[in-house]
Amino acid sequence: MQLIADILSFRQNQDTLSKQFKESNTDWDKVVIIASHHLMLPALYCRLKDKGLLPLIPPDLNVYLEEIASINRGRNEVLLNEVHEISEILTRENINHVFIKGTALLASDTFKDHAERMIGDIDILVAESQIYAAFDIMTNNGYTQSLERDYESDTGRHLQRQVFPGKFGAIELHSEILHYTYKHLINKQQVLINKRIINGISVPSLEDFVKISILALQINDKAHLMGYLQFKTVYDCLVLDLANKPNLVKELSEKKHSQSFLQISSIFFNELTPTESSKYSKFLERYYLFRLEHPKLGYLMYSSLYLSKKNFDRLRVFLLNKHYRAYILKNKIFTKKI
Repeated sequence: MQLIADILSFRQNQDTLSKQFKESNTDWDKVVIIASHHLMLPALYCRLKDKGLLPLIPPDLNVYLEEIASINRGRNEVLLNEVHEISEILTRENINHVFIKGTALLASDTFKDHAERMIGDIDILVAESQIYAAFDIMTNNGYTQSLERDYESDTGRHLQRQVFPGKFGAIELHSEILHYTYKHLINKQQVLINKRIINGISVPSLEDFVKISILALQINDKAHLMGYLQFKTVYDCLVLDLANKPNLVKELSEKKHSQSFLQISSIFFNELTPTESSKYSKFLERYYLFRLEHPKLGYLMYSSLYLSKKNFDRLRVFLLNKHYRAYILKNKIFTKKI
């Protein structure tokens, strides 16, 4: 993983990497497997290209990575056109909104190459008072297929995903960015106030971009609890130049969720070392390293914790959410067996 981190890093390390490629027997199959798991193959190609290192990797790998990057670039450019169309609709209807996460990074020209970032849904934060109006507006503009709510993972952050038949991007309209228990960690009203308009698209401020990226991973995806790292989020922070924003690094280091992200990230990226570390963040770092060093045992530990957390969340939602109870009773318990 360190080799992947060194390739992704924006440090001037081309000479060191060039020497390493020439003098060591790099297991490129393993590199591809790990980078693919982290959704970083297109970014890996782009960084190798920027650092002038593509001639030093196996020719068949070069062709493969170039093809992956080309496919992702084409998809992202289609998504970008869809984002512009959605932005025009919401702006015309005076909906206070801001695009967040991957599509916002893409729309704000954060990446040198549209191929770099792999993107899923089109995530949009909307003023809470306008969220249902925005949903109806997008329905009236062709996003007519609403995917059934998954109660087992429902956190109330966004409405049902809306799909325009034949288009790439499904829309998720958010009234909140974080799981409701932690929603206070990001002031959504301030995110809307701080937004910038780039290329006609509303996107967060640089600081809000970083905080949203980190906290969405740490809280919504449970990385702070589970003690894991996602290179995609680290790369977003590097591209947003977090390493050269000491005041922001200090602010993030003073809050437990973002501190643990920096603590684990610093294993591979020294430029993201937190200014202070709690016992818990140091514990997560050791736990993460242990799992890397003992992959089979680490997988068993992670799986056990994940299943325990998932079952606890299901029980909590069952007890607190009457709609989920009705859903379970109808679809899981009293379903007729043929």
